[in-house]
Amino acid sequence: MGGGGTGVPSTRTIFNFILDIVLPMRYNESMKYLIAIVMLCCSCFAQYTPQQDALLDALIQVESGGRDDAVGDNGNAIGCLQIWKPYWIDATERSGIRGSYKDCYSRAYAKRIVDAYMRRYAKGAWTNPKKFDAEKCARIHNGGPKGYKKKATLKYWAKVKRSM
Repeated sequence: MGGGGTGVPSTRTIFNFILDIVLPMRYNESMKYLIAIVMLCCSCFAQYTPQQDALLDALIQVESGGRDDAVGDNGNAIGCLQIWKPYWIDATERSGIRGSYKDCYSRAYAKRIVDAYMRRYAKGAWTNPKKFDAEKCARIHNGGPKGYKKKATLKYWAKVKRSM
């Protein structure tokens, strides 16, 4: 790890990881480095819109107080976004995201899981900046695919809204 003890891998670590993937491939040496550099550059661009970032930050505050090591709901929810295993399964089964449920302790991974879940169930409310609907997304995160229709998620939304 690098990143000054933040748990975020350094650019060199990421580059070496990419090389580990690319090196076994049958390319000449310069092509391997070119592929690795392109993959590294693609991984460094901002992944979320400002609206998505603001909502994710608020969800993290409400769910865990910003703690990546949080465990809640009688051990059923983990990480800064308090992801349950069925939520993780739902998010990973069609998104191509690899890894294990325990990876939800990583903030970047947990955000990818929420992103995949929202792309599946919140669609335009998550992906279209002109139709972004933080309330709908937050309530889906809290109450499942139809959570935005549940009265029980209104108090949760109020907390998230205050945190934004």
